[in-house]
Amino acid sequence: MLLTLDIGNTNIKSALFDDQHLKEFLVHFDSDKAVEYLNKITFNEAAICSVNPRVEKLLTINISEKRIKLFRASIRNKFNFKINYETPETLGMDRVCSAAGALEIATKEKLISNNQYLITIDFGTATTINIVSPSGEFNGGLIAPGITTMIKSLNEKTAQLPVPDLNNYNGLIGNSTNSSIISGVITSTVGMISETINQLITTSNQNMTIIFATGGNAKFILPYLKHKVLFEEALVLKGLKVIYNLNK
Repeated sequence: MLLTLDIGNTNIKSALFDDQHLKEFLVHFDSDKAVEYLNKITFNEAAICSVNPRVEKLLTINISEKRIKLFRASIRNKFNFKINYETPETLGMDRVCSAAGALEIATKEKLISNNQYLITIDFGTATTINIVSPSGEFNGGLIAPGITTMIKSLNEKTAQLPVPDLNNYNGLIGNSTNSSIISGVITSTVGMISETINQLITTSNQNMTIIFATGGNAKFILPYLKHKVLFEEALVLKGLKVIYNLNK
């Protein structure tokens, strides 16, 4: 049984794989819950993808105490694409894992052709858009504040702006301060994603790209995108498994 962990800035996601079968996917909202979970389950292999060194150290110690060999995804690994990134040492492995997972799914299910871009969007603390070129190169992408990060920042950096509930979005024109903030956050994120996709479509002379999305905040944005998007909640962990298998 393979345990995979995606250790993010806010949450920790885990997935248990029995050979090719995803048995369980969970989101842990703090490190104590994650440790509690690790102490309950049985696994004999482990792989992690982390952008949070403090939490990573805590979970690594726990796994090491079980005498289970741990694989840590890094830029030095083999991937199912080439890395074409100016500063690979700063590249977040969650971005690479999401692209690896999406490319594996798209290839196996014959969703992608030779001249199409592959895009992954991760709606987390940051909203990241990651791009694999038609020639099979990870070219980077865009990093922007996540929608909850935008809202928290407005609240913390101003004297009076509140923290509204994103579930209360009711259209482009906000007729209250709360609804105006929600519209600003959602519309700016939708606009960024749409413009990125449109430019790539123009570049590739294709009327479509293959787009995957993941992350807890996707539900607030996907209904307003005009392009077809495939949602995979365990996309990063599926990609981590791909990288693990390539480097065993």
